[in-house]
Amino acid sequence: MTLDLVLDGTRYVCSLAPEPEPEPVPAPVRVIGYSQRDPRWAGQVYAGNTTFAQAGCLVTCVAMIASLAYADAPPPPDVARALRDAGAFNGALLSNPARIPAALARLEWGGVAHWRARPADLDALASEIAAYGAAVCEVKWNPRGAMPQSGNQHFVIVEGLDAADAQIVDPWDGERKALSESRYRLPGWTVARTLYGMRMVRPATGKAGKE
Repeated sequence: MTLDLVLDGTRYVCSLAPEPEPEPVPAPVRVIGYSQRDPRWAGQVYAGNTTFAQAGCLVTCVAMIASLAYADAPPPPDVARALRDAGAFNGALLSNPARIPAALARLEWGGVAHWRARPADLDALASEIAAYGAAVCEVKWNPRGAMPQSGNQHFVIVEGLDAADAQIVDPWDGERKALSESRYRLPGWTVARTLYGMRMVRPATGKAGKE
């Protein structure tokens, strides 16, 4: 675009610089939704003679968190192999989570928060999601059954949280869904009633992006 001006008898032709293109808004970073029952690995033993389909929810969740940190995201069998090599398992249980960074250098371990005897600390969970993009949380596999520590345990990824609900990725099927629409929350249960703990497996890069 140009402007044609005459000032004091002198003609000026001015070119206006084009408006800069707006910066593209980056897409939100979200975990890859892996399923422990994916036919590619459902029948594979991840540790302790136990298959992914039987009890691989936590390992699958670790793989989902790893997808936030690795551009070439390792699938659940590769994550399980790295964890085995690092000595993170005791039988089928991921009992030595402090060794996760030894298995996957772009992950870090921040500890455990147990909410089995009290409502979940949703402020802590919201801070974890804001800092790292997602969090691994514990639920009851059968919400009418025993406490998780008695074997009635399942893990999900929580990606979003508000006063009324949480958005999860369920390793049982790899699908994104509202916690209120999942099998893990009974009618009338709040989010704080439904979540029993948090395993702070984190991308070491935080939300800065994948490497």
